[in-house]
Amino acid sequence: MVPITRTQEVAEVLAGIDHKLVPKWIRNDLIKKNIAISYDYWLEDTEIPITLNEYVLQYLEHAQFLGEMFLTDLKIHELEG
Repeated sequence: MVPITRTQEVAEVLAGIDHKLVPKWIRNDLIKKNIAISYDYWLEDTEIPITLNEYVLQYLEHAQFLGEMFLTDLKIHELEG
């Protein structure tokens, strides 16, 4: 059984990443909860080892595909570069 990832763990990972979305995500408990839950499902379902940091980076890299909640008030073109 995979240990349950806490939103605090996601917040700690986010705090160490330099990305335009981090200031918004770190204050949004729903986003942190979503990342924590989906990370746990990823580990359980795929059994492919990935760190929480790597997983969060993937979320940030593909935020434009995750839905409006994850983009907050940034436009997709603002994420590029």
